[in-house]
Amino acid sequence: MTIDTRGVPECTRCGACCFSDAPDYLAVLGVDSERMGRDAERWTESHNGRLYMRLQDGHCGALQITGDGRYLCSIYEKRPDVCRWLERGSGHCRGELKTKSDRARAALVQLRSRETKPQG
Repeated sequence: MTIDTRGVPECTRCGACCFSDAPDYLAVLGVDSERMGRDAERWTESHNGRLYMRLQDGHCGALQITGDGRYLCSIYEKRPDVCRWLERGSGHCRGELKTKSDRARAALVQLRSRETKPQG
């Protein structure tokens, strides 16, 4: 079955799925930790005996937001399965977009405001 992506922005122009305030939002499995190798300690943390992606400023710590409005995963090739399984345009994707796209936009606005402030 083909997923209808009409009305859904490219993943790198959205980033909504990377945002959460719940420390147990992005589960990291053993295979994910192995894939990350030595970087796993940097990108993950334990909660109640389970491993999750580390959050920073309300989003996945591996997310890089650029001033031109892109949301990039800094560990894309090593990202956990939970991120790999989320397909653009799927019901889960559309739910994330509907409930959290404002967070992604707010983070971009904040980044741009920091970039335009005069240094002094």
